[in-house]
Amino acid sequence: PDDMVFVGSTVKLKDTSTGDEEVYKLVGEVSGSFNPELIEVTPNSSLGMGLMKAKVGETVSVDLPRGSKTYEITEIL
Repeated sequence: PDDMVFVGSTVKLKDTSTGDEEVYKLVGEVSGSFNPELIEVTPNSSLGMGLMKAKVGETVSVDLPRGSKTYEITEIL
């Protein structure tokens, strides 16, 4: 489905506590290349597991190394 996150999806996430938005790409394996416009995450990471099969408009809560975060999926690009 076009409105669901899978490997290969690029999503815009909004941090619900700060309102900051960032773009993430769910990849099978991190490329190691630096792209200032998006952050790569794998399905095995905490954020990747939270994003898999999520839909636009949903919120996902993830435990990250710096603490728990809640994001709203605002767009699949």
